[in-house]
Amino acid sequence: MSHPPEIVAVAQVLTSFGVRGEIKARILTDFPERFLDTERLYLVSPQGVKEEHALQGVRFHKGYALLKLEGIETPEAVAPYRQWTLGVPETELMPLEEDEYWHFQIKGLKVYDQEGQLRGTVRDIYSYPGCDQYVVRNELGQEMVIPAVGRFIKEVDLAGGRLLVELPGE
Repeated sequence: MSHPPEIVAVAQVLTSFGVRGEIKARILTDFPERFLDTERLYLVSPQGVKEEHALQGVRFHKGYALLKLEGIETPEAVAPYRQWTLGVPETELMPLEEDEYWHFQIKGLKVYDQEGQLRGTVRDIYSYPGCDQYVVRNELGQEMVIPAVGRFIKEVDLAGGRLLVELPGE
């Protein structure tokens, strides 16, 4: 028995565009060109409801993606989907370079220092032009921010669910 694929967000529905039911979407992927080769997208509600739609067309306008999905023909039909995400199955993600990871792979990892002490869990990731910053929260609710660069990130063990770090200032 197969289970549904994990869906990874690549855009967020903002509003309708024009009169033909195009969706104006905020691009959430580093690879916006991926829409040109994508055949199907999943609309995912904030509650996790998923709807699969054929992607009939895409164009880009002022930094946004304008997406035409099968079955959504009017601006009124777009309205219920505002703030939903548009996603693709994890199996269709663009390939990354060695030692590059998707945010969803890093969030939730347990963070250990080089002495083997559990320092917390990656709860969020802030993206900046220089590098990403991992927000790590411990059991007491205290947070620390660790730059996602080789100087501080010593090992990423996705299978083991852990991140080995050298903490800044230690």
